[in-house]
Amino acid sequence: MNIRAAAASCAAALMLAGCAAALNGETQPIYISTAPEVKANCVCSNDRGQWPVQTPGAVLVKRSGSVLAIRCEKPGWQNATAYLTPRLSQTAMIGSMMPYVGIVEAAVDGSTGAAMEYPSSYAVSLKPDATVTAAPSPAPAPLPSNTAAASPN
Repeated sequence: MNIRAAAASCAAALMLAGCAAALNGETQPIYISTAPEVKANCVCSNDRGQWPVQTPGAVLVKRSGSVLAIRCEKPGWQNATAYLTPRLSQTAMIGSMMPYVGIVEAAVDGSTGAAMEYPSSYAVSLKPDATVTAAPSPAPAPLPSNTAAASPN
């Protein structure tokens, strides 16, 4: 291999380094909803940070190779937690198959988490909180008693 070909290969590898980071970015929007109730307060978190969202709503999270935990709470409902596992994005998969570039791309995208992606939306199930007691219903009014003696006819 001559010097020009080697230099061209190195230049191409450096330009394409972090291909998924350049194409996908280091953040990803995720639409979070809760069922059967809305307006739950949720916090999404992974090893790169925490992001609050009220449902239904979209939140911008940093991509990572770690699991994304979604913790939701709403008065009258049990707290719920869901876990989203990241998957290798198509862009990263294709880039990793390219000779020479794949090694550099994997190092850059692996360190930023850009090679991974979470599902684009998720619904967290909420269950009623059994420990919350309903307001007691008022006691029924006593029936009027007949104190008058029955008169014989």
